[in-house]
Amino acid sequence: MSNRLEHLRYIVDNLIMENTPYQRRYFTVHLYEVSCFCTLLALRRGLDPELAATCGMLHDIYQITAGTIEQHAIEGAKVAEEMLRSTKNYSDEEIAIIATAISWHSKKRKVHTPYDELLKDADVLSHCLYNTDYPIIEKDAVRYRNLLEELGCKS
Repeated sequence: MSNRLEHLRYIVDNLIMENTPYQRRYFTVHLYEVSCFCTLLALRRGLDPELAATCGMLHDIYQITAGTIEQHAIEGAKVAEEMLRSTKNYSDEEIAIIATAISWHSKKRKVHTPYDELLKDADVLSHCLYNTDYPIIEKDAVRYRNLLEELGCKS
């Protein structure tokens, strides 16, 4: 497989399949949503869409591999880094960008680098748009309103 994003998705899809049916649905929907939102935001913000999509695909990898949300951002960055190195398809600089974004994606109230912010924003969009009948989590509310404004949407 020559397309490195599709190669990575193949690896992640196989890991997802090792979970329960509910978890498989959740991880598949959430990871692909975040990956697509990352691509959209990267195009809007002048960032690399493939690198952004990769951040989205791997942002919750620790939840999939370890079965826990505890420390999933920090631990997920380590798992993602190891996974990306094993494919031999990514440069050290790309791996650092992706791992850093994953490590910070749970810190929604702090501002970091453009890729870190892009991943946080895509994660918030996924959580908030999954079902618009669900209430917006307080910690995501300001970021979500700002995103709707950035994208020219009415709230």
